[in-house]
Amino acid sequence: MREDQSPKEASGRIFYGWWIVAVCFLVLVVHSGCAFYSFARFTTTFTEIAAFGSSVGAIGFAASVYMLILGLTGPAVGRLSDRLGPKKVIIGGAVIAGAGLMLLSLASQVWHLYLLYGVVGLGMSGAGVVPVSATISKWFTKRRGAAMGIATAGIALGAFLALLTDLIIDAASWQTAFLVLGLITWALIILPTTLVMKTRPSDVGLLPDGAAPPDEVAIAEMEAAPGAEVSFDIEPAWTVTRAMRTASFWLMLVAFFLVGAVIAGVLQHEDRFLTIMEVSIPATLGLALTGGIGGLGKLAFGFLADRLSPKYTAIICIALQLVGLAILIIAQMMTQNVAMVWAFVIVFGFAMGGNITLQPLVTGQLFGTASFGAIFGWVVLIAAVGSALGPSLMGVIYDASGSYSVGFMTFLGVYAVAITALFFARRPKPIGQNTTS
Repeated sequence: MREDQSPKEASGRIFYGWWIVAVCFLVLVVHSGCAFYSFARFTTTFTEIAAFGSSVGAIGFAASVYMLILGLTGPAVGRLSDRLGPKKVIIGGAVIAGAGLMLLSLASQVWHLYLLYGVVGLGMSGAGVVPVSATISKWFTKRRGAAMGIATAGIALGAFLALLTDLIIDAASWQTAFLVLGLITWALIILPTTLVMKTRPSDVGLLPDGAAPPDEVAIAEMEAAPGAEVSFDIEPAWTVTRAMRTASFWLMLVAFFLVGAVIAGVLQHEDRFLTIMEVSIPATLGLALTGGIGGLGKLAFGFLADRLSPKYTAIICIALQLVGLAILIIAQMMTQNVAMVWAFVIVFGFAMGGNITLQPLVTGQLFGTASFGAIFGWVVLIAAVGSALGPSLMGVIYDASGSYSVGFMTFLGVYAVAITALFFARRPKPIGQNTTS
């Protein structure tokens, strides 16, 4: 950048941070599509292959391994993002994930699925939400919610890669599909990230949100004025250790753990309870639309967070999920319930979509960005554990009661606890400092 150029002139008409958002969007499309959404299509094929045991439960456990690895590695990936920069972590993760997907084409026993989906989970943890959120948090402050919403909308769009997987399996084979997904991971993550990704605006002489740098002449004049004071708001450097000493850290984890459990518990059983309800809406279509509408929620709640605050936007988001679940409970009590089921799909789908967008925003609001990756890694870990337990909890309640209604009512209470926990999670006073934050 020339000395006589402003940051806007040096980066063109579009603030460079939005190109970063575009790359992050693409990363999350591949992250969700090549591993998570596509697995559902492979499950149908694997149950028809005797070598894999033909057990839905045994094959489905591969997805559990994937989610578990994704969550457990969150804190480590966060620390690496803080130390090495998100760019290196994303590229390294894409290399591992792409290799794991291609090696899955050689799988011939069910334990191969467990091992290799674990490898894919390790890679997608690196090429996933934690480093993406760390990057956006450094590039945006005032418009962080909008940027995060746009980037995480890629998760919803990734569902369309499952359709591509289906086409390849039908036209060629499941082995070919894994090879293609691995190549897509390498091509659509490694190249754009290498060419475009920058860790922070200062790397290219910019400030967050495309703001102009302070006018040195104006600052000098202010300093020279009698009685003038020039202050700069320096963000306290929260570390994981310091954050763990605060009640707000644990309240935040409790909230996102509980919300993750409910969302996963509802979504993983949606196809089944819609089938039991015998509505005219195809169960699989209802599930797909719930996820698709979630993409709109990611955008909407991201923009709202910029205008309200991430924490209170998250409370609204959870409360709207509660309303959606209450609509479903009412629908179960009705005979002509198609309209109410549609209302559930729209309200719950829209609201639950905002969850993944708001998690990093709330984390940044409470604890800043100095050690964002490491702190947010714990949020991802705890939310993943909740997501792993939610479907099992719903299943246990159903087996004991013979109805989904008891589970839904229980989840209403869980949502109420999550809202309460998040309400009391306030931005803590920096430890060892006398100033309030």
